[in-house]
Amino acid sequence: MTVAIIGLGSIGASVGLAYQHSVLTDAVIGYDIDPEALRGALEQGAIDQPADSVAACADAELIVIATPPKAVPEVFQHLAPHLRPESVLTDVVSLKQPVLAWASAYLPYPNRFVGGHPIAGTEQSGYLAARADLFQGAQWALTPTPKTDADALECVEQFVRALRAIPIRINAAQHDREFALLSFLPHCVAFSLVALHRAHPTQLRGGGSWHSATRVAQSDPELWAQLLSLGREPTAEWLTKLIAHLERFRNALQQGEPEVLRALLR
Repeated sequence: MTVAIIGLGSIGASVGLAYQHSVLTDAVIGYDIDPEALRGALEQGAIDQPADSVAACADAELIVIATPPKAVPEVFQHLAPHLRPESVLTDVVSLKQPVLAWASAYLPYPNRFVGGHPIAGTEQSGYLAARADLFQGAQWALTPTPKTDADALECVEQFVRALRAIPIRINAAQHDREFALLSFLPHCVAFSLVALHRAHPTQLRGGGSWHSATRVAQSDPELWAQLLSLGREPTAEWLTKLIAHLERFRNALQQGEPEVLRALLR
């Protein structure tokens, strides 16, 4: 099977490395708008062959779109005139409802698109952060719709297993709400803690709890601005719930109620 990866940052290059380690006989081509990323992915063995455009990836049997979210609609539009009816497409964006809507709007065969999201990755970005073992044992959310072709879904599930990840079928709306709690909310907290520390520098260095709580604040702010904007409704809902919980802590502290604190900590 010929696989094309569009977008060769940390996730896209990791997909290539993981697939190359697992399936040595298949060809992997790749494209990135950044020539350095394309060259780096080729040198590290994440791809076998560079492509000179998005359209040049359209002949692949499986096309993995690993670009930042805002680039996905344009990628779909560049691919659309060149796609074959039998080609299968998937992606790695952390939000699924917007991507499914773009697939329906721009792809000639939206039934051949399977929304995907690996629950993996780090705060590092770029092809230099790629790892062949990044997806090992990780859940990989797949969000088929009632119109998704069964063989396209099976193709993507087999691909995910080849990366040593665990495919999980889930409704797109449920995925987006759950992941807003599991990732978007922690990122908001981490960025907020770092901003608070920047405004109020300390003489002491933080220990393990500080570093654990703020690690993801090293993530790309441009990427997270895109993600949070696309996932603003569920993220705002979880932020409201978190703020209410934190206010209970504040009230218990202000009123000197140790039993309430114990209950909150339990």
